[in-house]
Amino acid sequence: MSSQSPILIVEDEEVLLAFLKTALERGGVSAVGTSSGEEALQLLANKEFSGIVSDLKMPGPIGGAEIYAWVASHKPELTPRFLFITGNVLDEYATQVRKQTGALFIQKPFRISLLLELIHKMTAVGESTHE
Repeated sequence: MSSQSPILIVEDEEVLLAFLKTALERGGVSAVGTSSGEEALQLLANKEFSGIVSDLKMPGPIGGAEIYAWVASHKPELTPRFLFITGNVLDEYATQVRKQTGALFIQKPFRISLLLELIHKMTAVGESTHE
């Protein structure tokens, strides 16, 4: 069932969000996008998703780490299907969040083929742990 659910993309840069959504859909992955952490939590609370691709740092009180924490508390089955995107995977904050969460990280800019590959891998892992 969740394999047919869309991927949630959370990215505060509207142009990048639109690009990612279109690129994923062209790659055969259904996607829903939002540019705010607050809206991401509302969507997660009310809809089913097969995975999450979230920017790490976003304006406002809810960024990628806070979304991950909410998911870990409310929908832990999605934690292995969470992917952070960030401008610098080696900065102190990104390193700290990666250690705390164990989630996948990729650095912007990245190839769409890499993003699609990681989404396919993480959704396959998520599915196999629940069958």
